[in-house]
Amino acid sequence: MVTLKEAKEVAKRLIEEIEPEALIVFGSVAREGKGEDLDLLIVTDKKEDTVKKALKPFYHQFAIDYLTVTAKTLDEEFKKGSPFLRLIQREGRALYMKDSLRQWRELALEDFAQARYLFEGGYWRGVCFNAQQAMEKAIKAELLARGWELERIHNIRRLLTITKDYGISVKIEDEDIDFIDAIYRGRYPAEEGLLPLKTPSREDAERALRIAESLLSQLNLL
Repeated sequence: MVTLKEAKEVAKRLIEEIEPEALIVFGSVAREGKGEDLDLLIVTDKKEDTVKKALKPFYHQFAIDYLTVTAKTLDEEFKKGSPFLRLIQREGRALYMKDSLRQWRELALEDFAQARYLFEGGYWRGVCFNAQQAMEKAIKAELLARGWELERIHNIRRLLTITKDYGISVKIEDEDIDFIDAIYRGRYPAEEGLLPLKTPSREDAERALRIAESLLSQLNLL
């Protein structure tokens, strides 16, 4: 028997060993969270022997049925209407998507650029909100790169706590984390009562930019 949790462990090793374009689990593990064997679609340009070597530590635990395909071939076969690939599209579950990481990182940088732009216009609330968004996306991108499954989490403290489980080291002062999380909770007028600082000031915007810049720099995005 193999579970989705174990599938994620397999994905984590594959990410470290072969840097695939994508990893998709399908079959019973994708549908029900567990199954007799692990069905994997591995999108990679690496040779078959390299993939087998990466999977070898798991063979004594459960059966693994996998298919390796290049991104180019995958695209060509999907356009041809491959029934097998359409089945995977319907029931498959992405464990890792390399291109999505690029998009997460680009969006983090875009939010940070918007924060800087809004600062020049004096829109302090917008600066603070976009700075928080840049941090959130940057952390999620780094977690996804380590095999984390995306969750609907907006709290920076919670995300930073999760990073420790994945060996990611980020240094931010406790009071700065609380400040950024308060900024996100207070993004609507009706929620301003939650904020000790009420409407953000220029100083608050400068602080938000500084905190975001530090985090993005530590994650090698700046």
